Amino acid sequence: MVVRQAVIPAAGLGTRFLPLTKAVPKEMVPILDKPAIHYIISEAIDSGVEEICIVCSPDRETTMHYLQPDDALAAMLERKGKASWMAEVDRLIDSAQYTFVFQEQPRGLGDAILCARSCLTDDYFAILLPDDMLLGDTPGLKQLVRVATQYDAGVVALMPVTEDEVSAYGIIEVAEEQPDGTVVMTDVIEKPAKEDAPSNLAIIGRYIFPRQLLVALERVEPAVNGEVQLTDAIVDLIRDDQRVLGYKLDLPRFDAGTPAGWLQANIHMALRDPRYAAAVRDAI
Repeated sequence: MVVRQAVIPAAGLGTRFLPLTKAVPKEMVPILDKPAIHYIISEAIDSGVEEICIVCSPDRETTMHYLQPDDALAAMLERKGKASWMAEVDRLIDSAQYTFVFQEQPRGLGDAILCARSCLTDDYFAILLPDDMLLGDTPGLKQLVRVATQYDAGVVALMPVTEDEVSAYGIIEVAEEQPDGTVVMTDVIEKPAKEDAPSNLAIIGRYIFPRQLLVALERVEPAVNGEVQLTDAIVDLIRDDQRVLGYKLDLPRFDAGTPAGWLQANIHMALRDPRYAAAVRDAI
């Protein structure tokens, strides 16, 4: 199995970061000296992805500009002997093909993925949610690609959560668990009450799916709020005998879609960076 194509849904309004996100897209809020989406794209590229479809809001062009060459800036940095300052962005630009599509209305994650359907031509594709920062040494998506290839199946990333946290996640029902961390699941319940949760294993924002997911998303009914839920389509695939496995990732994970999680991600990265570690330790 080869996973060459990925979708990054980035059309969220980012209301938890207002007033900043009135002008700055949530995925462009910086983690140290790079926007959050830089880390997500880098993870995709380091996992073998070659084509990336980014789903944006129609009025947000900042992300698009970030992933396009800037000849004037490059020439200025070259004259000043500082061309290396753009090396990491240039790597992203040169390493993948980017397509931008627009989600006209905020109709949920499932709808955002459907907006990318014209970009998806392979048998399998990845989805990376930019709010979920996975900051370990081995890319989370790369681990999922290995599992998907080994079992010839779709796979979603899992992490254990506390009893009080289950109502914030899609929680899986476990049929069988392998020693390598792979889980056979029979159901997913979106944001259950803690007494209704079938396990403590939550789905987090990395996925590899067969193309049949698009068919499942088209036939699921929107929720009462009008949103198309990815969870419903995953359940549809499982009931249609399409193999979708779970895999427990053992990586530092931060919800960069919240100010608290964003701060934690910045501190975690700063303490790992020799440019900032001493100053951050002193400040703390």
